[in-house]
Amino acid sequence: MLSGDYSKNRGGLGTIRRNWILMVIIFLVIGIVGCKSEVLNGKEIVAIKLECSDLCKKTPNAPFNQKILTDIDEIKIFERSISKAVKMKGELDYDVMFMMYVSFEDSTQKKFVLNVDDEAGRTALLVDTADSGQGYEIPKDQTNELRKIIYND
Repeated sequence: MLSGDYSKNRGGLGTIRRNWILMVIIFLVIGIVGCKSEVLNGKEIVAIKLECSDLCKKTPNAPFNQKILTDIDEIKIFERSISKAVKMKGELDYDVMFMMYVSFEDSTQKKFVLNVDDEAGRTALLVDTADSGQGYEIPKDQTNELRKIIYND
């Protein structure tokens, strides 16, 4: 009788072990696939064009009229910044510093508002122009990296 009970439990342990391994695999796949921000829809960026808006041009330290980024390291910094951006709650009231045109590997493009001030210690605002009422806050560390690229700090 004990041997019969033992075989039932052992089968149960095998099932639990298989389920545990399956759950680990699922979480790994979700983690790998889910690393891209919902803003980017999992697409790989190949180029970024920044345009200084009217507000930007009125500032004493306007960095450029237009800047095209194709350097892989700079693009990775932008990708990381976008992926770490946090969805904001409530209504937005903002002016536009930069228009950002992101080109993807599949030849599609998305247009964003990107507000990065030249003042250290501030966060940045990212808004997909297709949904201009929804903003994303880019954390300070990532904003500092963007600031270095934009303002040549």
